[in-house]
Amino acid sequence: MKIPISLLCAAACALAILAPPSAAAQAPDATAFVNVTVVPMDAERVIPGQTVVVQGGRVAAIGPAAQINVPPGAVKIDGAGRFLIPGLAEMHGHNPPPGSSDETVARTYFLYVANGVTFVRSMLGWDGQIELREKVRRGELLGPRLYLAGPSFNGGTVKTPADAIQRVRDQKKQGWDLLKVHPGVPRAAYDAMARTADEVGIDYAGHVPADVGLAHAIATGQRTIDHLDGYAEHLGATAGPVDAAKLADIVRLTRGHGAGVVPTMVLWDTIIGAHDLSTLLAFGELKYMPAQTVAGWTSNYEKRTGASGFNAAAAKQVAANRRSILKALSDGGVEILFGTDSPQEFSVPGFSIHREMQAMRAAGLSNYVILASATRNVAEHIGEKGETGTVTPGSRADLVLLKGNPLEDIGNIARQAGVMVNGRWLSEQEINKRLAAIAAGPWN
Repeated sequence: MKIPISLLCAAACALAILAPPSAAAQAPDATAFVNVTVVPMDAERVIPGQTVVVQGGRVAAIGPAAQINVPPGAVKIDGAGRFLIPGLAEMHGHNPPPGSSDETVARTYFLYVANGVTFVRSMLGWDGQIELREKVRRGELLGPRLYLAGPSFNGGTVKTPADAIQRVRDQKKQGWDLLKVHPGVPRAAYDAMARTADEVGIDYAGHVPADVGLAHAIATGQRTIDHLDGYAEHLGATAGPVDAAKLADIVRLTRGHGAGVVPTMVLWDTIIGAHDLSTLLAFGELKYMPAQTVAGWTSNYEKRTGASGFNAAAAKQVAANRRSILKALSDGGVEILFGTDSPQEFSVPGFSIHREMQAMRAAGLSNYVILASATRNVAEHIGEKGETGTVTPGSRADLVLLKGNPLEDIGNIARQAGVMVNGRWLSEQEINKRLAAIAAGPWN
């Protein structure tokens, strides 16, 4: 089959726009945000009238604009009326599926970065991802810093304790950052996985297998419970309202064992059928996804919500219960970690963060708590306090420049004037140009 020249040209142009620039273009000697309001996220505060100097991929200096010397030749970015926050984290994201082309990988990573997501904990591993992580680290591929879960622990891959022990040791040796737990793992195998993970020094996170149960997973030491998995079931809140006393007990258990939660509210409401399909199809960011992908999402949603036995009222009750559970966990001091499970059904990489933040706000979380869940909480969770998650001297230069104060309105996270990734500045104009190329690409 012959491919039209026009499509080949469009693909080539889009790939050229998505490709990372030369090393010299990536790393000017210094960049300075001048007269900017800093939202440092070391506390709930803003610091107006600051100059922030970036050198060598780090925040080199912060101080009053009148007192900070901008290095000669530095790129100056006017920060007047702007707010500088740390780069955002996606704690339940995904790499493109196995067999994806280089252009698909580049597009996916850029969609994250274009929305200020500079860190992704990718929650399902396969061959080749570790090399992608290293390419991003070396600056050969423009994208968020990757923190990788290995191939899944599930009922098909881990049936016995011996299976679990070997799989943990293999993944630690291969260089994965954590283990991904899926449903179906028998309790004996899960316990063997947990013991071995503790021995070799690797975290495990994700779902709660039914044979394990939420309370046991928390008490055993699972680092994060993703999607609030198991909470509604543990509380018996899959049909009726939440029992307040039982909820208080599981909140205390979660906090007492130091487990974090990654809510993924919007995606899970989609999975259970609590959204209106016409609303999902109206998402403007769908233009950045291949048309066949969107068609598949639509078909899956129609099949689930059109199946016999589907109860729309029950789905909305579960969605309401999940909001109550999240609010109680947050109020109870449980570590909330931001995630959207993108790319999944109608959850477009990067763009999904804005809808998730609004959902967390609707659950009653404050703007500061929401922003902390995507910045400082993540840094503390992965052992990088002071290294990432704050705008402080010496921290990584992963930054987002906003046109409004996110502590006043979390919606201002979507009003971005530019993004800095490991010291490399992407202006709003450059981001929009690249997004336009993605939307116009032959994959659509």
